[in-house]
Amino acid sequence: MSIVFEAITFGVIVAFIVVGIIGTAVPIIPGTLLIWMGTAVYAWHVGFDTFGLTYFLLLSLIAIVTGTADLWLPLISSKAGGASGRAILFGTIGAIVGTFVLPIPIVGTIVGYIGGLLLGEYQKHGDWELAKKAGLRGLAGWGLATAVQFGGGILMLLIFVIRVLTL
Repeated sequence: MSIVFEAITFGVIVAFIVVGIIGTAVPIIPGTLLIWMGTAVYAWHVGFDTFGLTYFLLLSLIAIVTGTADLWLPLISSKAGGASGRAILFGTIGAIVGTFVLPIPIVGTIVGYIGGLLLGEYQKHGDWELAKKAGLRGLAGWGLATAVQFGGGILMLLIFVIRVLTL
């Protein structure tokens, strides 16, 4: 293969990884998925045997866990804050509605989720203090999920760079 093709391929891979790292902090961009895709293209390009199947599987596991953190961490956090199943359901519906009603990237989703939690919890217990507690825990879950995704993206980047440098 020509050196130009190699340079273009590596440039595309690096672009996927850089945009992925940015995407871990900007939730509208599927950050860990893009990082994983970049590493997968590289592993395919050099050969999975050369890259190392163990490294690729490790990167895949990190991508799955951190890439889905924004789905499970807010739920766990809300539940830890005392949110009922009804409030979490309302929060999920609110997140979907908020995404379309307030189409500012991720803001509408978070506002809808928190609003749904508040409404669901207040409707069940009639207590704004309990509702606020559940809403704040849900918001903390979103923040924690973003931190987990960013950390996972950096870890994936480090593993990838170390592997590439040791090939």
